Amino acid sequence: MAELFLSYSRKDEPTARHLTKWLERQGHDVWRDEEDIGGGASFSSEIEKALNACDAVVVLWSVNSVQSAWVRDEAGFGRDAGKLIPLSLGDTDPPLGFRQFQAIGISRWKGNGEPPNADRIRNAIGRLSNVPPTGAASSAKVDRARFKIGTPLLAGAGVLALCVAAVLGFVLWQRWSGNQDIVIAVVPSPQSSDRTMAADYANVAAADMAAFLPRRFDRATVIAPADVTGQTSGYRLAISTDSHGAAANATLTLSDEDGHTTLWSQNWSVADASGADLKAEVSASASKAALCLTDARGGSTRLTQPALGLYLSGCTGLGGTQLSDEDFVTIFERVTKLAPGFAPGWGYLALSRSWIAQGLEGSSPTAYAAAVKSARDAIAKARALDPNSALTYDADYHLTSSDSLHGLQILEQGAKADPEYGMIQMHLSTVLRMVGRMSDSVQAAQRAVDLEPDVPGPTSQYIIALMFAGELSRAKAEIAEAEKKWPNESAIKYAEFQLQFRYGDPRRALELLPQVDDSSDAQLAPQRELIEARLDPTPAKIDSAIAALKAVNDPSRANDVLIAEGTFGRVDEAYQLFNDPRYRPFLRSGALFEPDFAAVRADPRFMQVAAQLGLVRYWRQTGYWPDFCTSEKLPYDCKTEAAKYD
Repeated sequence: MAELFLSYSRKDEPTARHLTKWLERQGHDVWRDEEDIGGGASFSSEIEKALNACDAVVVLWSVNSVQSAWVRDEAGFGRDAGKLIPLSLGDTDPPLGFRQFQAIGISRWKGNGEPPNADRIRNAIGRLSNVPPTGAASSAKVDRARFKIGTPLLAGAGVLALCVAAVLGFVLWQRWSGNQDIVIAVVPSPQSSDRTMAADYANVAAADMAAFLPRRFDRATVIAPADVTGQTSGYRLAISTDSHGAAANATLTLSDEDGHTTLWSQNWSVADASGADLKAEVSASASKAALCLTDARGGSTRLTQPALGLYLSGCTGLGGTQLSDEDFVTIFERVTKLAPGFAPGWGYLALSRSWIAQGLEGSSPTAYAAAVKSARDAIAKARALDPNSALTYDADYHLTSSDSLHGLQILEQGAKADPEYGMIQMHLSTVLRMVGRMSDSVQAAQRAVDLEPDVPGPTSQYIIALMFAGELSRAKAEIAEAEKKWPNESAIKYAEFQLQFRYGDPRRALELLPQVDDSSDAQLAPQRELIEARLDPTPAKIDSAIAALKAVNDPSRANDVLIAEGTFGRVDEAYQLFNDPRYRPFLRSGALFEPDFAAVRADPRFMQVAAQLGLVRYWRQTGYWPDFCTSEKLPYDCKTEAAKYD
């Protein structure tokens, strides 16, 4: 068995997954970051450990990976260590520095059977690892993806498998022994007035579910409309459509196999089905409903009515705007009363109570303390039922989100507990920016997109992470792709506004402003004046725009003023704001590491500000120094300057 490190672009993840499975069937242990890194905090160190430990670095060269700095760095390590095995997807040449190595082509492979040039791959692995080439898989190989263990399991001998079973046997038995297979048939409803449209929607939803659901629940099967006849399913998702010119109605109904007992349903009515991208909305809701169903019926505790219906309505409603935080609390309190041993119900109750508490922060101390205690009680109950519940870490994060360093620690723990929970990765992306780890912020956001490809929120976060990491061309390209997928989606418009407002076309920012902010014209006036100052950046216009922001006379808007100072390179004014006791409690550290604050960071006073915010202590204790310390030309050394503020 060889220890292999697989390097690839996130956009080539399906091929990487197929290749991983094939290599594991050959008896090799494959390390790739999707399975083997718990969270953003450990990204660089875990990759370095894996590279040093591996026998060979297998690189998937593609039009996507040649543009990835991570892939080029990992490939460079393999080249310099004499253990590089380059594979090619056939759509581009390797980057400069790697073209002297003949890449093994595996283009057009869809994962069925062996890849093209399989013998060449085996021989290359055998040559570097001193492992004889073989097509036989190790019968004792452990499926890491199923068990979701964060570090590589060294499988090979039956004795080791028995040892693992002895250590984890009871825990794994308790977690999986009662789990049930979930088989869902997706069908166009025969009641549809537009059956062609319904069939189209059903085919798209089934394809999206089949690509998404088994990754999150490995006992899930999706039956496409064309394959429904003659197959048995436990559940049915029926899609009904009714078009009236450009307008359309759609209904998604989840029922038992015979369709007689409705478990959950959702309705849409839009004036322009193409403009609202109704098909994508229905498909995303179908995937969400299926995933919620796996929670409710796939585990050892199987919900029955009425708890099942309540749970599905609350679980599918998360992330929407139709239910309030109080509605979610009410729903999940009823679920936990009806099913007190159902861990996801307690997890969602903890999360919804944490939202309530977060909203009370800064108001009545008594009410806030009571809300925090209520949330922590639910967290404790949820963790007692499921110690690996990412929902509890999400809830805990919302209770401590004002303390970014503590929040980061909680999110790192949550990512290790459940690497498949996309919201943790989204939060990680945000908090990593606050400590200056911009590249890791991008990686966490990209991971969230990989986990939730059909939801616009993670893509919006990814665009913003790219923008603040200074990768403006990539951010613009992602906006263009996202707008094709989700026309008129508010989250994507918000991401575009942020880019145009800060670094792009001010005229486009003025167009987008009323679309992303429903404040009154008077409230939007300071932002408009700031955008207009970017159009005509004379000293008088800049002074007037910043004065308008300050005239709001709200210390909590300090970041708006700080961003304006940075946008126009007003370094001394920014440091005056840092030292103003009225504003200091409200300043967020994330703005400090954005591209237009380079001049502010170039001033040695920056380390004093960072020390006051607790960042210097974090960088020194963790060893994760901010990206700008190595990526920018500074007149000082970060570690030397930071040492002055012990």
